[in-house]
Amino acid sequence: MGYDRAQLKRDVKQAMRETRPRPMLVALLFGVIVSVGTWIINGVLGRLLTGGMGDYSSMLLYYIQRGYEWDEAMEQVVLELVSQGPGAMFAVIVGGVVVSILVSLWQGTMNVGYEGYALSMVRRENPDTARVFCALPRIGGVLVTRILVGVFTALWTLLLVGIFMAAGLAVTALAVAVDSEWLMYLFLVPAAVALGLGMIWVTMRYALTDYALLDQNLSGMDAVRESKRLMRGNTGKAFVLQLSFFGWYLLLFAIIYLGIILAVIPIVVALGSGSSGGLVASSGLALVVIAAVVIGASVLMLWLRPYETGAMAEFYDWARSSVDGVSGGWGGGAAPNGWGGPTDYSWRTGPASGTGTGSNPGNGGGLPPRQPKSPKDDPWN
Repeated sequence: MGYDRAQLKRDVKQAMRETRPRPMLVALLFGVIVSVGTWIINGVLGRLLTGGMGDYSSMLLYYIQRGYEWDEAMEQVVLELVSQGPGAMFAVIVGGVVVSILVSLWQGTMNVGYEGYALSMVRRENPDTARVFCALPRIGGVLVTRILVGVFTALWTLLLVGIFMAAGLAVTALAVAVDSEWLMYLFLVPAAVALGLGMIWVTMRYALTDYALLDQNLSGMDAVRESKRLMRGNTGKAFVLQLSFFGWYLLLFAIIYLGIILAVIPIVVALGSGSSGGLVASSGLALVVIAAVVIGASVLMLWLRPYETGAMAEFYDWARSSVDGVSGGWGGGAAPNGWGGPTDYSWRTGPASGTGTGSNPGNGGGLPPRQPKSPKDDPWN
């Protein structure tokens, strides 16, 4: 089956329309769960592990409110911390590192769970909200796999940057020897492009690791190798797929930037005129604009989260179908029960074809399937 990026994205949007509960609501609930968990780790465990670091944060705010400059307030807080003895300093440093690691592990594990939800969504399995927790029962394998991916990515990055710096030093020495600064410019542009392409290649080759971990019950090096195998020859396709969402983030930035301008300009005009009534009115208008921007940006982000994640999940299904000719989920039944059944991995514009296990609310129980939308329904296909 040939690869069609625009059709893939239309298929994901169709899956989003058919899934209940709505993916935007699941994305909202997911964000709340992750935020609450992060707050608990930072607030409760952070206070225990750092010896009450929150007290020092409050103290810093207290000094700033009393008129101290930032550096002066920091100096006062450090003096207070030092006065507690070396044990307090050690607790703050080590506890802070532990809290940061715990937050990273919590957020990373939940993100893997959300990818599992997206994979179930694009397979028309109508996943419930609990699917976002699907990575927690396998948290050991998830953590080992993500650590390995981080290590490999860091090592490849160090290698690429080292090659870039070594080549740069060699070209610099040559440019000095021949007294030609143009030689440096001729090197920098292609070298920077090559470094960027190398970083893209490193990132993309591990892009399907989480999906392989969940779908095929793999972990550790097995999941990493599976991602590399599926991405062989498909790195460019995956990168262009992710790049195709750049326009939506550009729109998001434009909404926020325009909202800030519309909120600030009336206040500046009112300050220039010296009218207190105008300042009150412009401040009220600014609050309305800011509220509208926050709501609009939040809605767009809640729509983008399942759309973008679902696109990579659908890409994973396409890659498996393309490489292996697989016609069933979970890699031959090796995965935990309840994930979902076989799928034909074909592009769909209406109800899932035949073998899917999820319900199909969009079909209306016997109504004819929806007609596919125009290929240009997404301006950044």
